[in-house]
Amino acid sequence: MYVTRPLSQLLQSPEILTAPPSSDGPNSGYLVIQDKESETYTCWCCKNWTLKILPFPQNKELIVSEDYPVFLIPLLNQPLSSNRYYAIVPHGKHKGKAFTCSREEDKSPCCFSRSVKDVKPRPLDPHNIYQQFQIAPYKALCAQRGSFFASSTASDGYPPDFLRQKGWTINTKTPTSFKLDIAQGLDPILRARLPDFDFSLSQKSSQPLVVGKWYCPFIFVKEGKLNLKDQMKRSMYYEMTLEQRWENIFACRNNNNSDDTKVAIDVVLENEEVFVGMSKAEWNERSVVDGVIWYMSYGPRRENLSVGLRVEIVERMKWEQARGGWVEGDERRMKINKVEEYKEGGKWSEFGCYVLVESFSLKRMDGSLVMSCDFKHFHKMKTKWDTLCAN
Repeated sequence: MYVTRPLSQLLQSPEILTAPPSSDGPNSGYLVIQDKESETYTCWCCKNWTLKILPFPQNKELIVSEDYPVFLIPLLNQPLSSNRYYAIVPHGKHKGKAFTCSREEDKSPCCFSRSVKDVKPRPLDPHNIYQQFQIAPYKALCAQRGSFFASSTASDGYPPDFLRQKGWTINTKTPTSFKLDIAQGLDPILRARLPDFDFSLSQKSSQPLVVGKWYCPFIFVKEGKLNLKDQMKRSMYYEMTLEQRWENIFACRNNNNSDDTKVAIDVVLENEEVFVGMSKAEWNERSVVDGVIWYMSYGPRRENLSVGLRVEIVERMKWEQARGGWVEGDERRMKINKVEEYKEGGKWSEFGCYVLVESFSLKRMDGSLVMSCDFKHFHKMKTKWDTLCAN
């Protein structure tokens, strides 16, 4: 999952470029946002669309040598100073696929030698080193500032021709289909504070409290049977938020006006639930298809609904929950068997037991909900009592 960094901040504090994203947790990365403070202008007060230095922004479509559009997404688990990127096709019949390096075996005979033959773009595998590019400034005698070249992270890889040519320039274009906001990851202080518990017993849950925000590029999410082209058109990035709420797991009333001050809680609950849209989903984390875990559900008309998350996202969510105290266990069910006692004096009229739920919500760029993953923290439970009014 990715957090964002304003380009102006990186220019002012270049030491941030070398910060490893692993400090934020496993499977982390950085997205660079070109903000107003980082924009430059020509001497005629015209905005400069040409990029002169690395890193490149992710809230812009990039045009290489004025002819080759591309989206460059930084690799997971790499500092921005590594200048390593996935290169995604933004338009045409290969839209949504990743540019891929050719290998020695892909060379074709040409006169008395063998020339590199570009391979077609393919669906991205984040671990495929032939789909990872390292970009560096081109420093030649006559090269102008803002000239670059790309190499493959694979020793025998050859980037597509437009990237491996040395001395290319790069311009920016603002996309109309998405806009990236600030996403700073987890706020540990806010998370530790917990949501307010000042709400009525008639409410099944408290108001949600957002304690974290990230972005997931579409290459880590699969929406049903949507092809890459249509999915990228629908949402280039997905917003991932972590929310907290108190959720009722047991309630009862003192209907007989009893003097008994004790309430026995005996319930079996799921400590982890996933909802595709608003429908509860089923999944098997042991069944991984091409690096993706699929969550299956049914819509209001009993139509099949499915969302796939790459294992990198699932692992990161589980890690985030584990460091918050959540216990996975061998099964998803947890038995709660305890007795609570009313100690306020007088008689009670209504009782409720609440558990802290942390929920990851995945939304498209238009704000529509894709799925949510709920995790119940049974080590954080609270109770509420309503006192019976005297006649």
